[in-house]
Amino acid sequence: MTEGVVADAAFVDGSHVFHNVFVDLYFLRELVRPGGVIVVDDCQWPSVATAVRYFEVNAGWQAYVISKPTRLRAFRVSDPRMEPSFESFKSFDIEAAGGGACTRGL
Repeated sequence: MTEGVVADAAFVDGSHVFHNVFVDLYFLRELVRPGGVIVVDDCQWPSVATAVRYFEVNAGWQAYVISKPTRLRAFRVSDPRMEPSFESFKSFDIEAAGGGACTRGL
């Protein structure tokens, strides 16, 4: 990763495989400034929604409202950035949590 690179926002439109999406989001979390926005396409796929749900539950990301109906979902990165410890890990199953912000409204 390049030292000093900081983005205000990022857009994810790639793989629909859980671990690929999770890794994309993990590294974007490193690049997008605290309080910045990450927009994710194809959140209707459970694999994508589950990857996003981890960051909602364990890293404090908040849903950012997109005013028009779309398959995109946006999330504001926590400010300050949260780094959860293994002791504070919370389950992030989208079905147990009612879908999370990634799948609500679809």
